[in-house]
Amino acid sequence: MSSTEEKKDKKEGKPVKLEEVAEETGELVRKGIKKAWNVTKSFGKGLVDTLEKGEGQKDTASSVCPHCSASIAPDSKFCASCGKKL
Repeated sequence: MSSTEEKKDKKEGKPVKLEEVAEETGELVRKGIKKAWNVTKSFGKGLVDTLEKGEGQKDTASSVCPHCSASIAPDSKFCASCGKKL
């Protein structure tokens, strides 16, 4: 019996065991947590890599936009805050 047929049977009023529902729900939650953890680990690794690369550089937010006084990177051509050309 395929999973589609099983779902139809369940919808037609056949009793479903609470243990089965709990087990299926637990499996879905486990998969979701595993995916979220993998995303978190990759984000953390990317963040650490970025910070390590930036340790040897000067403070990139030391320049100020002459139009709006927002902090900008020294090599920026446009202000990220107001959008005006520098």
